[in-house]
Amino acid sequence: MNIEKIIPLDYELINIFGVNDKNLKFLKTNFKKAKINVKGNVVYISGDEKTTSEILKIFDEMLLIANRGDIIEIEDLKLISSIKNEQKSVFSKTSNVLIHNNKNIKVKNLNQLKYLETIENSTITFGIGPAGTGKTFLAVASAVKMYSSDQIKKIVLTRPAVEAGERLGYLPGDLSQKIDPYLVPLFDSLEYFFGNETLQYLIDKRNIEIVPLAYMRGRTLNDACIILDEAQNAKVSQIKMFLTRLGENSKMIITGDESQIDLINKDFSGLKKTRKSISNIDEISVVEFQNTDIVRNKIVSKILEVFPDK
Repeated sequence: MNIEKIIPLDYELINIFGVNDKNLKFLKTNFKKAKINVKGNVVYISGDEKTTSEILKIFDEMLLIANRGDIIEIEDLKLISSIKNEQKSVFSKTSNVLIHNNKNIKVKNLNQLKYLETIENSTITFGIGPAGTGKTFLAVASAVKMYSSDQIKKIVLTRPAVEAGERLGYLPGDLSQKIDPYLVPLFDSLEYFFGNETLQYLIDKRNIEIVPLAYMRGRTLNDACIILDEAQNAKVSQIKMFLTRLGENSKMIITGDESQIDLINKDFSGLKKTRKSISNIDEISVVEFQNTDIVRNKIVSKILEVFPDK
């Protein structure tokens, strides 16, 4: 049965359909079973009930974005289209998520959406997948948001000091100077949200700590979000030590790429073993990213498909 739906629009059409109608063209390309026509400020949709319902859902979300004054991107439409049978609004909650002051992040795909929601609802979250999927950045963003809303009092970020084919001993300086390069990606993410001066102030106050994994032993962290990055380079005993640092009113996020192990003996990597062993605990969740979730240059996902797992 063919169904026709009519949507009157009270917005500038360029805000809905984009420059050169790029959003409208995307919808027409992805819903070839339906006809989408625009006359004046009215959109006419005709097609089978299932297809027209999906298109209407997308238009509802587009109107929410436009009502907030945000720019509608193709990535937004891809995310909305990927969520089937979803009753709640996607973008009323997650499009431009305010993290700190005027710093927002924009969800790029369904797994990023799941990741943010999982971190919010779980005590311990594993984010597993290839480079460029936003695992570390979104983990830091979640921690900053918790800190900014006074849910926690401290952010702790840590990494195992394992080199990718290089040796710490060849680097100049003392131990601290040798370790600093491993922590640069974490500094970069924090600096984006806080700025250099505020970040340094928070580090001096020890509200934010960025330390090598070995320095975590013997601690109990309350009212904190603790992030272990590059966990594929940690042994089982190290991840166990990290997990047992969890104190009251705290969350942990563990990120890693199980195909990029830099340990001399890759069998020593404890990430896969640990998360499989404890993932059946109710308070622990795992989100797995795929090559299709990569949000860096699209060529990165193609490169990863060419090279076999290490």
